[in-house]
Amino acid sequence: MNRFAITVAGLWCLAVLPAQGADLRERMRAAQAGGVKITEAQASDLTLTLTEASVRPIQTWIRTVGTVDPGGRTISARLSTLEADGLQVGQRTRSFAANARTQMHQGKTVKVLRQTGGVLVQATLADQGHSPGARYLMEIVVERGPYLSIPNVSIIEDGGEQVAYIEMQPAGSGLYAPRSIRTGLKGELYTEVRHGLFERDRVVSIGSFFVDAEEKLKAPGQDMCSITPPSNEHHHH
Repeated sequence: MNRFAITVAGLWCLAVLPAQGADLRERMRAAQAGGVKITEAQASDLTLTLTEASVRPIQTWIRTVGTVDPGGRTISARLSTLEADGLQVGQRTRSFAANARTQMHQGKTVKVLRQTGGVLVQATLADQGHSPGARYLMEIVVERGPYLSIPNVSIIEDGGEQVAYIEMQPAGSGLYAPRSIRTGLKGELYTEVRHGLFERDRVVSIGSFFVDAEEKLKAPGQDMCSITPPSNEHHHH
């Protein structure tokens, strides 16, 4: 095919993308209703990992900058009311010097004082030797309660839809199927699932994007741009 014919084919492909793209994902989902097969070799190469959907505590972290108090044993920070949502006395804290992020100083909140325009929080520093006035990055761990949840990395955003891949029965078959889900609270590591999964469903965590790609690649037929464009009777040889 000469350059003119290739150009025509390319333009035709671009022209059909909007027309056919709207239902492509749904056709792929229907075509793969029986699941996508992942071989043992692929699973080994990917370190494919499965995690059960289960009821577990979801944690969010409040991040701020605190200043070491004069005694060197506590650290204080000011937060807006919105930032301090869920903050309570007794929550675990982790503090890091800006120039030493690998060194973590553990503690817990000992004071939460609500003031006009914000909240003052004070936390202990479990170790010693902190310089008064030093500014530390501070993380406060907030337990949001138990929810049916899966790892954040298991969730694929697909054209406005959220999808997780579940292991099909029998266990160990190497078959995985997409499941449309609806989520709620998002934590640092896990996200609440409000619809679409049951407790003890096993979802792909490590390797989920590969499984999704395999499903799309194995959809029957050709992709849109491999379809032969309309013939052009005026080819020039």
